[in-house]
Amino acid sequence: MGFWGTVAFLRSSRPAETLDALSSWAALGMDSWHHGDGWQGVQFRHDQDLDWRTVLVEVMRETDRPVLGAFVLDSDGACVLGADPVNGAWAGVLEVESVLAHLVLPVVEWVDGEETPRILEDDPDYLLERERLRTELTEMCGPVEETARRAVLWSAEAGCRAETEAVVQALTTTGGFVEEVFEKLARTLGIRAARQDSAPAE
Repeated sequence: MGFWGTVAFLRSSRPAETLDALSSWAALGMDSWHHGDGWQGVQFRHDQDLDWRTVLVEVMRETDRPVLGAFVLDSDGACVLGADPVNGAWAGVLEVESVLAHLVLPVVEWVDGEETPRILEDDPDYLLERERLRTELTEMCGPVEETARRAVLWSAEAGCRAETEAVVQALTTTGGFVEEVFEKLARTLGIRAARQDSAPAE
């Protein structure tokens, strides 16, 4: 079983767990750690009563600095949100096929005499709903090149430097745990040592 929840990076002179915007997560058991350059990481397991996107935007407003986060679905796919006070918010999807697989489930049919159900992945209604959601995600995030362009602006506002081509590559990386894909994206955008186990203490 993989991880379900939010991983995020923020900058603040205060410890992440003392931010008002993160008080709900902190009360429910949020992990936090420090990176260099003033960055902090947080990780919180999914709670259906908390909107991760709203929380991250509130963190950006409270700190008046850029924030980057991802909602991870069973370590298979993730929805990404970046936000900064100047350029606003941008969104992306990592491992989109895996995200679709979690959000749209195929029809299951039980047949007498069989111990396991048949998964009807060619069901027309299932395929139609999957494509509808794919279109919705594409419209929400925009083409990957546009997402990368906005992410590069985010990186500049964070005092870092990123190249559009490298960001496109990070956004379209596949294979392995999606947390590692997100960490690669964070490093590409300039967040140094974006891993909890290798982050230096400040």
